[in-house]
Amino acid sequence: MTRRRTIGALAATCLAVALALTGCVGIPSSGRVNQGPLVQNGGQQAPGVDLPLPPRRNASRTEMVNDFLQAATDATGNYQIAKEFLTAKAAQTWDPTKSVLVRERPATPEDIGANTVDYTVSTKASVNSLGVYVEQSGVSTQTLSYTFTKVDGQWRISDLPNGIVLSRTSFENSFDAYPVYFFDPDYRYLVPDLRWFPTESAVQDRIVSALLAGPSDWLGQGVVATAFPAGVQLNPPVAVHSTTATVDFSANAASTKAQVRGRMLQQLEESLQKTLISSVNMTARGAPLTFPESQVSRAQPAIAIPGGPLLQRGKQFGFYPGLQSLGGISSQVVDLDGTAAVVDRAGSTGAVLTKTGVYLVTDSAHTLVDGRPGLIAPSMDTFGYVWSVPSASPSAIQATGADGVVHAVTSVLPTDATVVSLNVSHDGTRVLLYLSTSGGPRLVVAGISRRGGVPTGLGELLDLPVSSADPIDATWVDSTTVAALASDGVGDTVISYVIGGAPGDTSRTEGAVRLVSGSDADPLRLLTDTGQVQQLRASGWQNIGVVASILATQQ
Repeated sequence: MTRRRTIGALAATCLAVALALTGCVGIPSSGRVNQGPLVQNGGQQAPGVDLPLPPRRNASRTEMVNDFLQAATDATGNYQIAKEFLTAKAAQTWDPTKSVLVRERPATPEDIGANTVDYTVSTKASVNSLGVYVEQSGVSTQTLSYTFTKVDGQWRISDLPNGIVLSRTSFENSFDAYPVYFFDPDYRYLVPDLRWFPTESAVQDRIVSALLAGPSDWLGQGVVATAFPAGVQLNPPVAVHSTTATVDFSANAASTKAQVRGRMLQQLEESLQKTLISSVNMTARGAPLTFPESQVSRAQPAIAIPGGPLLQRGKQFGFYPGLQSLGGISSQVVDLDGTAAVVDRAGSTGAVLTKTGVYLVTDSAHTLVDGRPGLIAPSMDTFGYVWSVPSASPSAIQATGADGVVHAVTSVLPTDATVVSLNVSHDGTRVLLYLSTSGGPRLVVAGISRRGGVPTGLGELLDLPVSSADPIDATWVDSTTVAALASDGVGDTVISYVIGGAPGDTSRTEGAVRLVSGSDADPLRLLTDTGQVQQLRASGWQNIGVVASILATQQ
């Protein structure tokens, strides 16, 4: 079935300039991932990448390795030029899509004899065959061996490791981030899982293959859902005509029900839209997969809610400017005289941290839901649960529902950690935690396991390559980006991190105590120790002209 969709400009700024991601590399600070140009076979070489050349006559083995690695920066024709450096058998068995090692500094091939050249790579980032990007905080080394034989008097590589090696510059110029979309378990929200692929025509095949393979490991175990039944496979290639893609699946896709097909279509459309696809046809062995329009999925990304800073000033709590009230919730927050607050997406309930504990607030009442000592600022999720944890007890996370029932949330957080901040994502599928541990700060994201909507545990911890500065606070910026506030002894820094991408740039400030997310045009806000509320501008952090006791988060 085909469903038309409009491709707009999708203009999303990169964390208000100062927090721009490295080169932006196709990843915005808010909203969905920006559309980027799709380089077709035979198209122009990406800017900043030297044009790969075929093998030079009478080149030495070390020269061949250097030239081969350069040729492997071009994925055109399934790495056609790079395969000219290989024997016929090696060209058939070598899988360039198996992995990418992102090289941190130049390296020199070493001829070790026995027709073998070793190439030792210093790297801290890699991409697997499904496009999952991993960046570590430290640099490690890997030695790759290339074996040679002569073909018609010329050296050719006869044995080599799968995958390619790219400098960081080459990687940023020839690869782009593509969000592969899954659902939250209730199919209310779309949840992006960033993948990195070379920007060439076969990218649609790789996106669909990644979608069929399922979410990244840390998003597994029921954290997100997919409409595609197990065993359904892609019959490549994805056929693209203008802005329409036809995706043909294995025969077992024909047994899917209408509602499932509607969700499959939305996952495909959303995952392919960055490649300038506006409509998708689904077929199973060539037979159309049809369903009524009423079964089209209506899930949407859980974006930040537009509006000014939500804050308390004196006896007023509301949106600045004007401190527009949230009805009875505003008076309840003010009465509690707390130090931190969060309000749900609808603005109908909230949670407040006070000296005596965390309270759930509604229009007409406030109720103590966690009276343990040492609590940090609470968070809320899309089901209305209030999340709270004592800073010194990372294993004691609990979520309390509107009915007052407390649910323990299990995790594999380190027992020696101090929890600095805890924030549930806007779509309710993930939690961001900033920790202080004996081994240094850790900024981690984990998937949330639920049973009937009730949070029961946190999954595998995904570490982001946070700096060694002392942690102060962290927040979600959007569905793929988080930001951390830390002190390095000289001042305070705010750094953005892409979940499944590289760290962004750093902005400097002083005396910051709280960092919260904002809206598309104003993605981050912070509160200083003097009560000043600041917003990020091109020239840096600037006071907005109001002094507040609480700078709140709206879920």
